[in-house]
Amino acid sequence: MDATMPSVLRTTVDDDLFIRMDRALGVPVVNQAVWRLHSLPSDAELDRLAQRLAVGRIGRLLRRSSLPLVRDHWVAEPTRSGGRVVDDTPVPAGGVTAWIDAAASTRFDLTEGPVWELRSAPLEQGGAIVTLCVAHAAGDGALIVRAILDALSGDDVGRFEARSPSVFEQARDATGQAAAITTNLAALATDLVTRRVRRDPDQTTTPAAVTAKTSRTVDVDPTAAENDGALAPLCITSVPTEAWRAVAAEAGGSSNALFVAIVLGIIVASGRVGADDTVRISIPMSLRTPDDDRANATTGLSLDIPASAALEKDLGVIRALAKEVYAVGTGRPSTFVRLQPAMQALSDRTVAALSGGATTPLALASNLGTLDGQFAGLGDPDRANGVVTRSTTQAVTAEKLRSLRGGLAAWTNEACGITTLSVIGLDPDGLGRSTLPDIVHAEFARWSLEPEDW
Repeated sequence: MDATMPSVLRTTVDDDLFIRMDRALGVPVVNQAVWRLHSLPSDAELDRLAQRLAVGRIGRLLRRSSLPLVRDHWVAEPTRSGGRVVDDTPVPAGGVTAWIDAAASTRFDLTEGPVWELRSAPLEQGGAIVTLCVAHAAGDGALIVRAILDALSGDDVGRFEARSPSVFEQARDATGQAAAITTNLAALATDLVTRRVRRDPDQTTTPAAVTAKTSRTVDVDPTAAENDGALAPLCITSVPTEAWRAVAAEAGGSSNALFVAIVLGIIVASGRVGADDTVRISIPMSLRTPDDDRANATTGLSLDIPASAALEKDLGVIRALAKEVYAVGTGRPSTFVRLQPAMQALSDRTVAALSGGATTPLALASNLGTLDGQFAGLGDPDRANGVVTRSTTQAVTAEKLRSLRGGLAAWTNEACGITTLSVIGLDPDGLGRSTLPDIVHAEFARWSLEPEDW
């Protein structure tokens, strides 16, 4: 085969998860990055950025497979994958979150396009706001950061090229997937036998960490259904990074430990867990490598933290437990991971039928770390005034959220001296539109932090 011919890029099991959320379950997930800037980039700058994004790693569309076992694949599509939208009306001081939500409500089409949108608007009080929304199936948070940096670089770095496979390549993929499914199912059986052999009936075990399935249920909020079809409630706050780090150091921990503690404090305050519980926090970990074209390259770690560590402000405990988890990494693949290749071979209808009882994490905490100044200022670090990232579901009802048993999802980053935290409430009763902001603000106050709301 011609060495210069673009490669075939199959969907990963992580891509497939978000494809099925969209196509099988009707709950599409969108990734969003938002820049608050001291000044609005020129039209020429934003046009150039959009043009380069279109030929970069998010400039793709999905091609579904109708052949047994054969995975879907991505193709480069610079003309239909996305584009730029200009909002000329200034956004009022109290309307920033609503504008962000409206941008994230844009409906995407994984096969026909668009799968991304760049949108900008001036702010009434001065400055500007810019957002990039990407269908999660087409790109995770790390890919969005990479795509923006590539687009700002001024050359062809990160140009995305992918083609449809030949008949021979389709047959080879089916064979490979059959082998992967067989291997994983065999390993799953071995894991089951090993666990049974090793189990000691006389051994005392520590109580299991509270998860979404085992967490408490709070009283139903009768007003929650009024927001059916709207995005999950969002709260965004920023504090000076210097102040954030000082509070973390005083409590014996790191910036990340403080972030985890705040997430844990919020979920306790919601009523979903108790002060004596050990709570499972889901931590996304990027597996992305340089020049990695995969749409999603993330795995998940489970961090089991006693709620008392957050409530007593003992960040040393959280930091130590987190270090242990990061050192071990993913370890032995979970049952869910073993089953993913088989799930990828199922039809959308079958996936939908099997999805009953599925849950989302009780608490997800994603830390993007320190962001590049060029990224934070969209090419000019001097105009950076805060960056926020998040994922959100579209067109979800209160009843659906209750069935998924989620609690909250939170993201944080440091950019140009500002630490920003965004929280979405996935429990319409405990962390709904009327309660989430107050709970978040109370938790910041408990740590003597004075945040600025977006």
